[in-house]
Amino acid sequence: MEKGKFIVIEGIDGSGVTTEAVKLKEYVATKLNLPVHLTKEPTDGPVGGLIRTILAKRVGAPSHNGKFESIDPRCLALLFAADRLDHLEVDILPKLEGGVVVICDRYILSSLAYQSLNVDRRWLEQINAKAITPDLTIYLQVPPLVAERRRNQARWHVELYEETPKLQKVAENYVEAIDELRRRGQRVEIVDGNRPMREVQRDIIAAVKPILTTRAGSGRKRPKPPAGEPRLNMVFPSDNQSEEKEALAP
Repeated sequence: MEKGKFIVIEGIDGSGVTTEAVKLKEYVATKLNLPVHLTKEPTDGPVGGLIRTILAKRVGAPSHNGKFESIDPRCLALLFAADRLDHLEVDILPKLEGGVVVICDRYILSSLAYQSLNVDRRWLEQINAKAITPDLTIYLQVPPLVAERRRNQARWHVELYEETPKLQKVAENYVEAIDELRRRGQRVEIVDGNRPMREVQRDIIAAVKPILTTRAGSGRKRPKPPAGEPRLNMVFPSDNQSEEKEALAP
């Protein structure tokens, strides 16, 4: 059985990562007729659940001056690495071995961009050294102020890394990390996410198709639906509707 492909979608909070990951899954399933699985990080597993409560500022400890603060950034980085290894073993690797295309909403690049705000990036790479390399990573590039406006329309609270000055630095860290990964031979595509949803999805599909079309061509064709039964098609909203929906993307 041919091994599945591993595709990751990345971006700062408010860039539309989750929205585009869902739409890509729909495309792979309905247009390429391939088995596909959508997953995310932090996961819903035991370590991922703890990380989510920390990001929501619901877990912390008193500092030396008695002020309540989040846990040490190095501890949080280790939790992300542990969650990732568990994610690989129980979810990603078995599906890839079974020939399934795996789309992941965030992966190692998020750790390199976010956690390097407070932690040395080389150390982050070391603690994530056992994680596999994606076949393709797509980075949605959106200005931090645009991402802030989208978050404000969709949420009522601000998580640990979501202050705009922090995300400005995170965006810079993403670019630096991407340049480094590209020099090492990893395939990372940058897509301008500050456009109507239809245009963003078009460019994501253009990046993904070359690594999936061979599999799609060798797979079984989906039988034609009986007369009168509607076909499954991707529906693209108009640009005005796209901009409204994209503004609410997580």
